[in-house]
Amino acid sequence: MENDPDQVDAGRRTLARWMLGCWRAQDDALHQTALDGLMRLAWSEGVILLVGEGLAGCVQANAQAVHQSSQDWTRGQAAAELGRRARLQALLGCLQQAGVGTLVLKGAALARWLYPAPYLRESSDVDLLFASRSDALRAATALRELGYAMPYQAGRFQHELACCGEGLPDLDLHWALTDWPALHHLPGFDTLLAASIPLPGLGANARGLDAAHALLHACVHRASNLAAGLGDRLKWLYDLHLLAAVLDRDAEWSRFTAICQLAQVCGIVDEGLSASAELFGTEVPEAVAQSLAEARRSESLDASRLSDWRYIQKSNFAALEGWNNRLAWLGQRLLPAPGYLRALYGEDQAYPQLLWRRVRRAGSRLAGRS
Repeated sequence: MENDPDQVDAGRRTLARWMLGCWRAQDDALHQTALDGLMRLAWSEGVILLVGEGLAGCVQANAQAVHQSSQDWTRGQAAAELGRRARLQALLGCLQQAGVGTLVLKGAALARWLYPAPYLRESSDVDLLFASRSDALRAATALRELGYAMPYQAGRFQHELACCGEGLPDLDLHWALTDWPALHHLPGFDTLLAASIPLPGLGANARGLDAAHALLHACVHRASNLAAGLGDRLKWLYDLHLLAAVLDRDAEWSRFTAICQLAQVCGIVDEGLSASAELFGTEVPEAVAQSLAEARRSESLDASRLSDWRYIQKSNFAALEGWNNRLAWLGQRLLPAPGYLRALYGEDQAYPQLLWRRVRRAGSRLAGRS
């Protein structure tokens, strides 16, 4: 299955159906080898726990076998969740004491309020949003007392700092929802903070994005993943599915559409919701779908080309004002800092070797091979 794209696609569709609790006895009476392959795929897609949760109520023998297989993983994750929560509480407490305001992003936040139990939303790192680069730097300094360090300084056109520590979850400290120049209309920290919601279990001051902004960010995150060649993982698409259901429940679709139009990401959102609907049957009101489809026609970024790395680079280049900025952006892309390359490739190599890997990767993308 791992090397056959058609089998992987079919497997993802089966897993998506199982996550929704739909078991087809005739189709899903799988032999052990096929079942093992699907469970490996579920693990790589970050949804093995959600598969077990979805099939918890199915009484068929094979469904119970899948449920039991995922339960073995669930027990370990449920136990580890206590440690993750304690570390995140300590991290946020440290930032509060330092007087640095922050918002928790993506999986670490969604796990606290969107999912039935936090351990069901798998995430390996923690993403935090700050009002500015200076606030992110202040946060990185404050977090030294917990054992964190920055492996490299962010470049001029980057909008995040990486922090890591022995035995600690990796941190990404952001001061924008993306570093794409082409998406410079996205809402800023103050707007997101004003609409933010509390995150249960992480302390009185812990806050994350509300459903409308979280869905917008999830769609933008998906666009970044596609451009980076990471594809669509089921756990990311399932975030979209659940967030759309919250908007439907809270009659928030009109506000969400207005936010997307103001941010000029209607095409990105339209594509994301369509991908979620294809696998999970995500329901979007017809009026919302029409508004997104109409608004995307006037946007400069063609969201149907998110997987085209060359097109995305050209769009970001064109969005920069002035040739000084454009040349500086190119320089950062072509000659990134050694620390950044070591963090990217995970290898302690000399800078010329790391740069050669970067050049070969860019060459493959320019040739359209990835």
